[in-house]
Amino acid sequence: MTTFILHYHNTIHMLDARDLFSEATELVELGRLDEAVALFQALLKTDSNNATLWNNIGIILFRQGKYREAVNSFGQATDVDPEFTNAWFNKSLALVNLGKYLEAIRAFDKVLKINPHDERAREQRDLAQKKIMESISFSPQSTEKQTKLCK
Repeated sequence: MTTFILHYHNTIHMLDARDLFSEATELVELGRLDEAVALFQALLKTDSNNATLWNNIGIILFRQGKYREAVNSFGQATDVDPEFTNAWFNKSLALVNLGKYLEAIRAFDKVLKINPHDERAREQRDLAQKKIMESISFSPQSTEKQTKLCK
């Protein structure tokens, strides 16, 4: 088991990975998100194939409004574990916040392929589809000016 040395409030704590994970989770609950990300990233240095760590980092980045970085983190989680529906769902929500509705729909489809009964994913997917339809709605007046009869 890896032991981490954590410098915290001018004291040094020796923690194993479980302790560090718990500490990071507590920091999230306290709203100390930058510190929590740093701890999760320290854990990644010894376990980069841990989908839960990648997902947790993504959640924190999402809460900070760093949607692009969150998408990347959730993507790492789904690369490690392609069946991790929470990471696919979270990635979808981050994509929606970036206005990337088509990509979000594809990610929601991954969730629904793994778990066809996920109503939350189905509802969010429907909302993303609605956003796409709203963005491509045409005004009859604007199209009338652009159309010409052929003679």
